[in-house]
Amino acid sequence: MTTAPDGPAPAWQPCGARWVAVYGTLRAGGVNDIARLQPGIAPVGTTVLTGTLHDLGWYPGLCLHGTQPVLAEVYALTPALEQALDGIEGLWPQDVSEYAKRLLTPPVALASGGTQALRVLVYEALPRAVRGTPVIEASDWLAWFARTGRGRRETEFQLRSHG
Repeated sequence: MTTAPDGPAPAWQPCGARWVAVYGTLRAGGVNDIARLQPGIAPVGTTVLTGTLHDLGWYPGLCLHGTQPVLAEVYALTPALEQALDGIEGLWPQDVSEYAKRLLTPPVALASGGTQALRVLVYEALPRAVRGTPVIEASDWLAWFARTGRGRRETEFQLRSHG
């Protein structure tokens, strides 16, 4: 277990949401496709988040201020999945100060049909993490990333290093 300089990492706590909305590498087909964390998981639907999408290299960061529509897939969230996502997003066992957890209630176009407002967890990029980075003028990050010529990285999971 990784420890912070001033003691052990605090105990992990779930946010209480039953769904997560993912807009970048965790989307189906992304390098960190959420199905790698929970095989067999399928999206319950899609939503559009509003903010400003930033290019952070091989992954995006969404700040929830601004008016840009950003496509996100919505998945059922279990505590085990949330803890794994917190590890990928650099929030646990040590917070690397790049993302924060936000709870939103957007309308979700359900895969089963219809639309329903669901309380979702979104990982928002913190202002200092996106300072000076290019804004992505696209609503679909995966499509934009493929168009840039960078394509999908054929690597193993891009887990953050907390060491």
